[in-house]
Amino acid sequence: MMQFQMIRKFHPISSLQVLVLSFSIGTCLQAGAENHLTLQDLLAAEPIGETALSPDGQTVALVRSEQITLLPAAGGWPVLLTSTQGSKSGLSWSPDGKQIAYASQGSIWAVPVTGGAPRRLTNAPAGGGDPRQAADRAPRWNPKGRWVLFQSGRRGTNGLYVVSEDGTVTVAVTPSKEETSEGRWSPDGERIVYVARAKTFFSGRLEVLHFEQHSGQATGEPVTLFTAPVDRGGGWSIGGAEWSPDGKTLVTALQNSGWSHVYLLAATGGTPKQITDGNFEDENPVFSPDGKEIAFLSNREVPEANDIWLIPANGGQAKKAVSFETPGIAAGLQWSPDSKRLFFKHQSPLETTDLLVRDLRTAGKPVHLTRTTPVNYAATAQIPERVTWKSQDGREIAGLLYQPKDKERANKSAILWIHGGPEGQDGYRADVWAQYLADAGYVVLEPNYRGSSGYGEAFRNLNVEDSNGGEVDDVATGAQYLISRGLADPTGIGIGGGSHGGTMVAYAVTRYPELFAAAAELYGVVDRELFVYRTNPPSAIRWMMKMGGSPTEKPEVYRKANVLLSVEKVRTPLLVMHGENDPQVPPSESAVFAKALREHHKTYFYFTYPNELHGFSQPAHRLDAWRKQLAFFEHYLNPKFGTTTTSVDEVVFPGEGGPAHIQK
Repeated sequence: MMQFQMIRKFHPISSLQVLVLSFSIGTCLQAGAENHLTLQDLLAAEPIGETALSPDGQTVALVRSEQITLLPAAGGWPVLLTSTQGSKSGLSWSPDGKQIAYASQGSIWAVPVTGGAPRRLTNAPAGGGDPRQAADRAPRWNPKGRWVLFQSGRRGTNGLYVVSEDGTVTVAVTPSKEETSEGRWSPDGERIVYVARAKTFFSGRLEVLHFEQHSGQATGEPVTLFTAPVDRGGGWSIGGAEWSPDGKTLVTALQNSGWSHVYLLAATGGTPKQITDGNFEDENPVFSPDGKEIAFLSNREVPEANDIWLIPANGGQAKKAVSFETPGIAAGLQWSPDSKRLFFKHQSPLETTDLLVRDLRTAGKPVHLTRTTPVNYAATAQIPERVTWKSQDGREIAGLLYQPKDKERANKSAILWIHGGPEGQDGYRADVWAQYLADAGYVVLEPNYRGSSGYGEAFRNLNVEDSNGGEVDDVATGAQYLISRGLADPTGIGIGGGSHGGTMVAYAVTRYPELFAAAAELYGVVDRELFVYRTNPPSAIRWMMKMGGSPTEKPEVYRKANVLLSVEKVRTPLLVMHGENDPQVPPSESAVFAKALREHHKTYFYFTYPNELHGFSQPAHRLDAWRKQLAFFEHYLNPKFGTTTTSVDEVVFPGEGGPAHIQK
């Protein structure tokens, strides 16, 4: 049998080529597509980014298409505020409502809400290490107006700084020896609560420092409010704390009970007071401006979704504040200044991320302030079925199942798509790729294997010192579940995923070499020892905790997680993709994997993308990657007969580049 390999870098393609290529993949998928998704539809979905409510509650600033837009909080026509290059994040209104601070192009900026050119407040070179945290970002305006707090990795580690509103003075307020983040001003602007992290308290420590308004300096030593026990799995850390309106209390989410719940802490220190409890995850609590209630997110009804809940500020019975007919994911809770409305973002399998508002004085439903769901997506999207199956050790595993709605297009092939993390979770979100594959005729299963978030600390840490163990069995038994239900032909099951999802793909094709007919391994880890030497420092610490120690201390654990030692077992054709500037999973992981596959005469196709970090963010790259993945799965899972082509490649991949190198 001939074996094929392809090593090809991505090159930008012209708009004409994009138009031509849009018709080149699977004529059967594109013909008569008025009722079916196209890959361009996936790119057309532009969900709402970060949002910030003005101090008077009358206007919402939001990011979309890399620009800041102003929208009346009561609903109405949006007005574009910026038109400058670069994506924007971290929106923060000045206390007088006249300016908005934001991060862009590695600096902190301020723009008048009445229009005009933005002013650059900081302009320092980015630090070394992970470029995602190396520059200035996440600004927060002081309630008294003179200073803007922000995060930056300009000294090599993440720290907190302030810059004066005129941009003339910048001061570091936390020391460089610790990673510090999630800074929040007290209501009087005189204190900052933040999260500090070091190797000995990797899950985080809440600290409060006093801030001197005149000089912009921190005064005295920080007060430690709470130090979280180190999570051995490395997947949980304190997400910051929010102040009560009177500045006497802080609210945060801790996992002291083994599940994430809402806790109150005195601003002067003391034992945290737990005010929610149960086998579910409560997160992102925030006080109402009148101090009477706390809003938070919880998955207490559906583990793969969340809803908005309210609880009295001193504890008591929680009640659901917002109800939806379709399970979904809420985020970005913001109270109106009068504590009568909640603004938030929401998405579901049927709708992309939008901004909504819920008036708590009425019994009505939340009101959409934006509508971003493309028509084609809305016409074809489905609500996945929540399914469970037993893994090899008898543990119950949950997942989301998408099936083709058009039975004439169903091809009896299935694709398991594996989330990353491994502490990620597949939930009831707008999953455009899963929806596309189901609309194209594939059964899609997204397993929430052991190690996933949403099911408590014990489940999330089942893969500690067991990488390439039970987690892979969870996925393999998911494939067998599909076969047992008659949903997939045993010879037509594919698997794919990115980051730790890519790692799981590499594990799966060596542990279960006969189970999968095609595998897309995207920017995953194949040698965990190489990974901890070359990834960024926080990632290295986290994974050494998960592995039980360093490669020297736990050689057997690392050997078990080394796919390169088992490449000879691979029988499945592989598609390997990686961003060339990935700071999380070093590109060398895919390079050594491709080298080992070549040396063992395996079938593989290898593509890299320039100027991409962890994942593919540039639209042209995303489109190209989707097209290649689709062509790959079509060839091995759902082949077409009678296709005219002059290609000498085994798989006809769209995009530029020469023919595959053929190896016998």
